[in-house]
Amino acid sequence: MKNLLRVVLVLALAAGLTACKKNVKDDANADLTAGTGTEMVLEETTVTEEVPAQEVSLGVVHFALDKYNLSAEARKIVEANVQAIKSAGAVASYKVTVEGNCDDRGTIAYNIALGQKRADEVKAYYVRLGIPAANITTVSYGEEKPVCYEATQSCWAKNRRADTLLKVN
Repeated sequence: MKNLLRVVLVLALAAGLTACKKNVKDDANADLTAGTGTEMVLEETTVTEEVPAQEVSLGVVHFALDKYNLSAEARKIVEANVQAIKSAGAVASYKVTVEGNCDDRGTIAYNIALGQKRADEVKAYYVRLGIPAANITTVSYGEEKPVCYEATQSCWAKNRRADTLLKVN
């Protein structure tokens, strides 16, 4: 719950920053008119500073070997993520990216396909829980983005996952 509060606080701060504008008076040529007897009228220019989007990683969903269906534990993680996403949506525009990942066993093509099924399954649950499908993109990295590199069961289990990234504008 503390992590959720931190995410909401970060998102609220990011939303406040997006409303900031900075006015800059363009007086770079002011010295050129000095002493010439010619008056130049300079226009005030407004420059809007783009605040970079904030990207936050949400809860990670793990999967069983060769599976893409959501377990009861995975559903709880997605449900907690939905609360953070909806909080962000209350204060700013947002995009969600779901990244499907696999362990390094199996062919590259198989792992890309399985990673995509995992990402799509998480997205479908987000949509069922009220997150607009238009705000969610999915991608599969197959075995290309491991978080653990050992050839052990526990390590492979960590790599069988779907990561959710929340980008707040």
